[in-house]
Order: sequence, then C-alpha cells, then structure tokens
Amino acid sequence: MTMSSLYRRTALGAAAAFLALGLVPAGVSDARAQQTIKIAVGAPLTGPLAKQGQEVANAAQIAVDEWNAKGGVLGKKIELVRADDQGNPQVGVAAGEKVAADAAILGTVWGITSSTCIPVSEVLDRVNLTMITPGCSNPKVTDRGLKTVSRLCARDDFQGPAGIIFAVNELKAKKIAIFDDGTAGPRGAADEAEKQAKAMGATPVRFVLRSGDKDFRAVLGTVPKDINAIYASLWAPDAALMAKQLPDVGLSKVKMIGPDGQFEPVDYIQASAGGAEGNYVTFFVPDIKKIPAAASFVKAFEAKHGALSSYGPLSYEATNILLTAIRTAGKADRAAVRDAVRATKDFKGILGLPIAFDAKGDVATPSLAVYQVKGKGFELVKTVTK
Repeated sequence: MTMSSLYRRTALGAAAAFLALGLVPAGVSDARAQQTIKIAVGAPLTGPLAKQGQEVANAAQIAVDEWNAKGGVLGKKIELVRADDQGNPQVGVAAGEKVAADAAILGTVWGITSSTCIPVSEVLDRVNLTMITPGCSNPKVTDRGLKTVSRLCARDDFQGPAGIIFAVNELKAKKIAIFDDGTAGPRGAADEAEKQAKAMGATPVRFVLRSGDKDFRAVLGTVPKDINAIYASLWAPDAALMAKQLPDVGLSKVKMIGPDGQFEPVDYIQASAGGAEGNYVTFFVPDIKKIPAAASFVKAFEAKHGALSSYGPLSYEATNILLTAIRTAGKADRAAVRDAVRATKDFKGILGLPIAFDAKGDVATPSLAVYQVKGKGFELVKTVTK
C-alpha cells in the first residue's frame, strides 16, 4: 500500500467515524449550508402568550413548506429557525443575538410584543438582518428610522384612537376608563386612546394593572361608577381576568374595548368564563375566512393546528413577503434582502389588499377590523381603513 493510498483510506475512515457519531466534518457542513437558505421566526413560543406565538411560528412554517414544495428559493431549500422571545425583552435580545450570529439566516419574521420587538430589532439591524413584524404596533418600532424594520400591522396611533372613536360614536361614551399594563405595546395604545378621547370631548381616566397579578379588584374598585366604557389595552389573559372581576366591583354593565392582543378566543373569551360577552376588540385583519385569497391557507393551517385565532395570517403574509424579497434580491445577501423587503410594492397575498411599505417601513394602507364577542367567537362589526 502506497503512502498516498494510506492517507486517503485514513481520511475516509475518519469521515465515516464522524458521521457515525452524528458529527459532520467542517467541509461537509459548509457544503450542506450552501444548499440551504434560512429565515427565522421570533415570537413568544412559551409563557403566557405562547398560544399566539405558536400560531405565528406555525403559520410561517406553512409558508416555508409551500415554497419548498415548489423548489425553495434561489434553487435552495428553505429552513425555518424558531426563536422563542417569551414576550420578554431580555430573553428576546438573547434570541436575537443567536439569530444574528447565524450567517445563513437572511431575514426574520418577528414579534407580537413591541417591548420585545424594539430591542431585538436593534440587535438585528447591526448585521443588516431584516425584520418584518406581524404584530408589534408601538410607533417606536418604525419611528427610529431603521431600514431593516418593516411591519404589516397598523400602528397604535391608529388602533388606540379607532377604539375610542368607536366608543364615543357607537357606544355614546362620555367618560372612559383607560387601562394598560405599563409595557411598551399596551401603554402606547393607551396613550393614543387618551389623546383621542380628549380630542373628542370625552373624559379619560387612566389606570395601570400589573400583568400577571391574579386579583385586579383593588384597582378596579377605584374606577368611577359613572364611566360609560373601558378601553383595556391589555393582553388576552389579563383582559379575561379583568372581564371576570368587573361584576365584583359593580361594573358588570360596562363594555370593554381592547386592542389586537385580545383577539384570542381561548385566552380571552373562554378564559373570561362569560365575562367578555358583548365586549369589543380591534384587530389587524378582517374575517380571514371570508377572504377568498386566504382559503387555501386557512384550510392548510387548520388541518394541522386547529382553528386560526390571531396573528397567523399576518405571519404567513410576512413570510411570503420575505421569501419573495430573497428571490428578488437574487443572492444570499442580507443587505440586498433588506432593501428588497422595503421596496415591496403591490404584493397581493391573503389579506385582501395589496401590500406596500412606506419610507418608515409601516404598511402603506393600514386597516383595522372591529369585532364583538359573541358566544365562543368574534363577530365582525365593521372595518376601518386609515
């Protein structure tokens, strides 16, 4: 046996040993990586908002599976990386750092909590990694001028006022109690709601509830008994608890109006044990089951994961926009993908209206739907376009 053949057999044996142990030699790993394009989806996959976060991730996976069935993008298979931000800024930043460090990831669909989206976006921006958010609505998400950040949902300075306009015009409310939990997203919507109430001549009264508390009655008991409506800028679990406890403080007949975080039939309607009946919620998407373009997605999602309930359609749309931008960029380059996302014009997906982003990264034609709780679900009342 010659020395060259001995070296060759030794190298082949080492490679086989690596593979038998589940390890991949560096050169093989690089070759495989070159055949895969990654994108990431970030959301609270665990914790109190896990139901909504899991819907975001599952909807993104459906979009990826559909692209892969058609050949992937740029001739490569797409891999979806799931990042759990737990709706917690510190956890989110750590997850963002990990995503940013993976050079194969070309873009992200991230976030339903603005308090997490904002710091995570700064981590991703440092490496030109684009973020399309399906649900982070605080104005600061896009007002900082980051070219990597775009969003599909309406802003709080549209959503908060829309809730108050409905309360004043439709419910004839003159004195409105406004609640938030002190975090960026809910507080932002509450601040805008307060401004709108004052502008319309109504009297706003502000309150803060601590998210995660099990008894809100000490605070609810301080609410004036002559209020006509409550604008509750809270996430679904807290809003459900609030709705259950209002009768205990003599406010059973006062209707609540809440933003997108309450558009969740299990965590809000069911958890309220009937307390939410007749209340109102604004959300970023009209009745998805009545949009013909969404029929295939709804069928695919519900076959795998059960009933759609919140941010899934927005996540699916965002994932398709991101993958389309990668195809448009024509190369695995984060900066090129960033620019292609921001240049999105007239994207026709499942939401019933063409999508484009403005100079800040906000969706150019935001819309809101007002729903009322009826039985176990939400019934569309009206759609508002800015």
